[in-house]
Amino acid sequence: MNAAKLSVRLAAFGAAFLLLLFFSNDFGLIDIQKTSIVTAVAIDAGEEGVDVTVQIAVPKSGATTAGNVTVKNAPTMVDAIAELNLKTGWYPTLVHCRLILLGEDAAKTDVFRNIDYFLRSQFVEDTCLVAVCRGSAEKALTAQSPVGDMTYAAIEKVLSSEAQQTGLVSVNILRDFAKGYYGAAESGFLPLLTVREDAEGGATTSPGASESGSSGSPSDGKAVFDASETALFVRGKQVETLNAEETLAFNLADTDTDFAYGNVTVAEKGEPVIYSLRMKITKKLISVRAEGDLPVLHFTVRARAQVADVNRAGSPLEVAQSSIVPENVLRAAEETFRTKLSDAFYKAQKSGCDLFGVCDRLQRFHPALWKKLGTDALAAAKPVCDIKFDTLH
Repeated sequence: MNAAKLSVRLAAFGAAFLLLLFFSNDFGLIDIQKTSIVTAVAIDAGEEGVDVTVQIAVPKSGATTAGNVTVKNAPTMVDAIAELNLKTGWYPTLVHCRLILLGEDAAKTDVFRNIDYFLRSQFVEDTCLVAVCRGSAEKALTAQSPVGDMTYAAIEKVLSSEAQQTGLVSVNILRDFAKGYYGAAESGFLPLLTVREDAEGGATTSPGASESGSSGSPSDGKAVFDASETALFVRGKQVETLNAEETLAFNLADTDTDFAYGNVTVAEKGEPVIYSLRMKITKKLISVRAEGDLPVLHFTVRARAQVADVNRAGSPLEVAQSSIVPENVLRAAEETFRTKLSDAFYKAQKSGCDLFGVCDRLQRFHPALWKKLGTDALAAAKPVCDIKFDTLH
């Protein structure tokens, strides 16, 4: 009987002790009232170090306030984060960081000297978006957003998976960018973000850029973000840029693009007519073949197209049968994208960027040729573009 009572008392004492531990310890958690949630980071080259700007969201009862804080000439990213704590009094947590922006000057040197900090930290998601800015990354992140206080949200829409699927933007995340950097060819790509502002309130875009590749509205003083161009990198340095048409061709052949919009110009009755086509990609394949001592990169793209618009008035029958694309327009589309894809390949090849993974494919499928050519494989490679369009119906 006494043993039973003793057991009950010990159990009660143990339960009380555990409850005391539970309610008296924060288990390493950070007080939300003392925390600043970093949603985006902008990195620029400083005079003596690195300039870091963060956009933070500070939780408050019933709302979230946003602000931008900049640290100049920090020796390393760790020093910059520590100084942010000193400046704001908040502990900056990066677990919700969704975007890393690199300034134009920062991209002239090995960007992984700074962004490998995010790979080392277990508190940063390696799926966060990465982009390089034309000009200052700080100016891009602190621009007045057309969709609310959080500028990163507007930029994130431009770099969304929906934009990638339509071929307008070549989106990349930290993990995949790092894979290219540490791969055999040390190459990679990032979307090139341009901030545009019109004093009259109208949105402006670069020549050849599509509306859907940018975010913004014609509001006074509002920034418009465009990412229809693609920056190419070798060993962490930006070496070349693909324009909007070359970016679209690259996406048609080698990314997660499912649907795409593109313009094709044909001559009708001696006048140039522009057809805007909506294309559904039904097949894409890239393979490398050894032809003698030369690696040949074969691009295979199959797509079905329909007419989205024409820059002339159409007949009632043409409007009703938009899913039927004229044969001459289909052949012109094939030639246009074949040319742009070749341009993208040769531009990357000349800059030393293995954009299409020639070296990796040779290593995997033709090790003997890779052993013979080594890093000269990219310069020796030739493209063959097999692109065919068919009408939707």
